[in-house]
Amino acid sequence: MTGAMKLLVVAVLALVELSVSALELGQDCVNPVGQAGKCVLFRECQALIDIYNKPVNTPDDTQFLTESRCGVFERKTLVCCAGVKNIGKTSLPESPNCGIQLSDRVIGGQPTKIDEFPWTALIEYEKPNGRFGFHCGGTIINERYILTAAHCISSIPRGWKVHRIRLGEWDLSSSNDQEDDFYSDAPIDLDIEKIIVHTGYNTQDKSHHNDIALIRFNREIHYSATVRPICLPLSSSMRNRKHAGMASFAAGWGKTESASASQKKLKVELNVVDLKDCAPTYQRSGISLDSTQMCAGGVRLKDTCSGDSGGPLMRQTSGAWYLIGVVSFGPQKCGTAGVPGVYTNVAEYVDWIRDNVY
Repeated sequence: MTGAMKLLVVAVLALVELSVSALELGQDCVNPVGQAGKCVLFRECQALIDIYNKPVNTPDDTQFLTESRCGVFERKTLVCCAGVKNIGKTSLPESPNCGIQLSDRVIGGQPTKIDEFPWTALIEYEKPNGRFGFHCGGTIINERYILTAAHCISSIPRGWKVHRIRLGEWDLSSSNDQEDDFYSDAPIDLDIEKIIVHTGYNTQDKSHHNDIALIRFNREIHYSATVRPICLPLSSSMRNRKHAGMASFAAGWGKTESASASQKKLKVELNVVDLKDCAPTYQRSGISLDSTQMCAGGVRLKDTCSGDSGGPLMRQTSGAWYLIGVVSFGPQKCGTAGVPGVYTNVAEYVDWIRDNVY
């Protein structure tokens, strides 16, 4: 380890030990020369790596490296990397800057832990007579957007209006969530700047093709233990990955357009079902599924009744969670044995997502 790198590590440890205000992974920052950037893992900042790899580090190099540190993440150095701040179409995070829960959890059983799946979102609706309620979910994909289902926007009851987005929620019956000795920050309610529904979605299409939408917040959010982005399948290897036969998870509060369930966030484990095995089941009802959709579940009493419409279907790969599906629709009686639920296949919409975030 060079002297410059030793100084960088020592400086970061000192930052933590002295309880100096440190930033979270992915937060906005300003580097030592006043340039805006993001707080990222050192290995993700090529500009600082280039300085570190110089044959000889000058005192100015060493000072710049040490003053660039902004915190630690899982005992790894975080640095303020200039030029990473929301640049055009590159604003979607990639692993290891997404899909990370700050604590490892054993998956099993219905209730979630307070900081499990920190990318889940709730969509709040304004109803007639001044009433409000949460009836759809979504998934955080970066500091300004959630991904949700088009039907959560375009197929809502007459008189309803999409009002706000809530992030960082766990227990709807409590304003300050607590589990054991972990206290989470209060949930964040965000006003909406823009809603983008896929132009190919037709409310009259009972096959629900192109059931996907983006909602942009009116301001950037700051990540925390309970508010973080999931990874999208951006790389060609992730986009082409086959999930059939593999375990996946859905999470939400069990709230749909017509039903209300849990006050606490729930999760359900669902096996992904090959589309060719799933499509005939729906074809008998005149519903035609295609490659932009995927199926999961089909086990009695285990379905996305345990998750929100518009919420995430997720798989963990190489230590990071990826969004593979958006809850779309299912059998009239959810949890019907032999009838999997249908999800929008996110890998088929990565280009559309990229083209519509800014």
